[in-house]
Amino acid sequence: MGGGPRTFPGGINKWQWKRLHQKKAMEKERKLLHQEKQLYQARIRSQIRANLSPPTTTPSHHLPISSNHHLKSLANRFIKDGAEDLWNQDDGPITITIKPPHFHSHHHTHADSAKHHPPPQNEFPTMNPRHYSSASFAFWNSTSQLVKFNRARYYSVRHGTRFRTKDSSGSDDEDSDYGLQHVVRTDGEVDMMLGGRASLGKYDVKITRRRLPQKEYDQLAFSMPVEMIRSELGMKKFMESKAHENDEEQPFYSKTRFDECGISPLTVKALSEAGYVQMTRVQETSVSVGLEGKDALVKAKTGTGKSAAFMLPAIEAVINAMDVKNKQRMPPIYVLILCPTRELASQIAAETKVMLKYHDAIGVQTLVGGTRFKLDQKRLETEPCQILVATPGRLLDHIESKSGFSARLMGLKMLVIDEADHLLDLGFRKDMEKIVDCLPRRKQSFLFSATMPKEVRRVSQLVLNRDHVYIDMVGMGCVETHSKVKQLYLVAPHQQHFEMVLHLLKYHLSEVVDYKVIIFCTTAMMTSLMHLLLHEMKMNVREMHSRKPQLYRTRISDEFKERKRLILVTSDVSSRGMNYPDITLVIQVGVPPDREHYIHRLGRTGREGKTGEGILLLAPWEEYFINEIRDLPVEKSSLPPLDPDMNRKLEDSMAKIDPSVKESAYLAWLGYYNSIREISRDKTTLAELANQFSQSIGLQNAPALFRKTALRMGLKDIPGIQIRK
Repeated sequence: MGGGPRTFPGGINKWQWKRLHQKKAMEKERKLLHQEKQLYQARIRSQIRANLSPPTTTPSHHLPISSNHHLKSLANRFIKDGAEDLWNQDDGPITITIKPPHFHSHHHTHADSAKHHPPPQNEFPTMNPRHYSSASFAFWNSTSQLVKFNRARYYSVRHGTRFRTKDSSGSDDEDSDYGLQHVVRTDGEVDMMLGGRASLGKYDVKITRRRLPQKEYDQLAFSMPVEMIRSELGMKKFMESKAHENDEEQPFYSKTRFDECGISPLTVKALSEAGYVQMTRVQETSVSVGLEGKDALVKAKTGTGKSAAFMLPAIEAVINAMDVKNKQRMPPIYVLILCPTRELASQIAAETKVMLKYHDAIGVQTLVGGTRFKLDQKRLETEPCQILVATPGRLLDHIESKSGFSARLMGLKMLVIDEADHLLDLGFRKDMEKIVDCLPRRKQSFLFSATMPKEVRRVSQLVLNRDHVYIDMVGMGCVETHSKVKQLYLVAPHQQHFEMVLHLLKYHLSEVVDYKVIIFCTTAMMTSLMHLLLHEMKMNVREMHSRKPQLYRTRISDEFKERKRLILVTSDVSSRGMNYPDITLVIQVGVPPDREHYIHRLGRTGREGKTGEGILLLAPWEEYFINEIRDLPVEKSSLPPLDPDMNRKLEDSMAKIDPSVKESAYLAWLGYYNSIREISRDKTTLAELANQFSQSIGLQNAPALFRKTALRMGLKDIPGIQIRK
């Protein structure tokens, strides 16, 4: 017989089993407290309704029931068959009288009240005066003198008894703070409840919809609570406005220099030669956390220096790891940086090489798609690689190969995920889970992004430790885009979008001398069509999308970084993390996939505290997207007058484009908008819009779809959709 540790159902040990039952008991306790709170609130509402109801001649069964009967009927709803009925007559109020607190009234004085109701003698002598709440007594009429005490039940599994009062030193306000709560009824009685805040406090008084005479409102003396509520709301608005002002006034750079943050002198020397002296705010915060060895989830706006914020701690982690003698046959990889696109991986590697200028023993390499697998393997074996920048797909290919690459990752010291909201989304989720399973558990992890939805924060627990640090450089309730970037949106018919883009470019090029413009399109083929059209219009334009080979994309990216007076037409491969300096205008043609894509696209301009402009061009049926970005400072602009001569030139240029490119653009357009739930609900309308688009690009008849494609898209037997025979 084996003598291993005892296991319980589900394969858990006795401590996990004990903790599981403790959680169940605590959850049961919270439910009981919530039920008791509901019952008490119902009782208070019933008393108020009964007291506010005027005398009437209606039958008695139509009058409000008493509070005890109402509470009894509600309590029966929570009792299951066979359960113990905890209701008894002793739960009713025990009426005693005490001297009321001194506060002013519009109808009586304290002396008058004392004449009509003399104070009791030796009633409840142990009452502590500190339990009286002057703010709550100020809510009500001074004629109140009849006080009722109601001892509430308290269910506690953490204490040994069933009904026990918790110690007042507890940390949870809702569970541990016991004291006196007060409710003054309209008939002048004060209901004073002795119980916990979790079960008795913060009850809601239901206000009847029946309009009361003015005299009854005066008797309730609501002026004090109304003023308190108004002052609280005013303070909340003031704090929010102050937060916005502080966010706008905060400088881009901090007061800390790189030589003051505790990094290697060789790294500081390389940064100084590159012109970097002052740290940005996100760098100052993230580097200090990274040097302490803690995990971090960092949310910061685009263009604030996030790459250096995680690269500086990564270099220090490599330096510390290399000081320890390693007996492995293959040199380990100490830092792994994951990013969604090839361009971003190449950019991070180039910035890292600048910081490693004087660290000869540290090497950085990239693993991205579009290159030969065997060449990557040979390069990893022959050249030093302590820092690896990779995209998830190509990295997983090397891990699953039998080349011994996965063994090198077992010495990993730091994992960095850039654009974490995109990599932890559904598109990359499975690949990321496989990669994390191949990495050692004891490592430091960094997650960086400009947007951080709640779903991504939940999934981030897959990578981060429980005690990780959350660094929010945006702030609660603050705008996620830069304040110096002017944001506009135009609503024009879809067939006028090409003409509108030409008009916007013509106006911007005439106003800005050293212009640099990025035009984002919805798909790769739409990008190619837009590029060919602008090229036919004699504009200095370049294109970049996923269908282009990697060498071409790298060459165009480097050219666009270095030159000015250039227009880049691109898909979303350039929307995240790419640092193109001095972008003056960003145009987004068509509805973005979601709010995050809009923010990241707009983040290509206004970087490093500079100004910029962003224009979103939508069709009337795409205007729903404005509700998703209504918290951003986006303003609607009126449509400019269009030039008829430009329209004729546009039609001539569109006629010169290869029809195969137009057909591919139509199919890509149909697939993109069919994937958007708000638009693809009505397939018939979608087919009509697609036919209008095909006519706007010079196709008389819409291209036909394969039968399997139409079935997969749900467009079979839809009027206007052509099927290939």
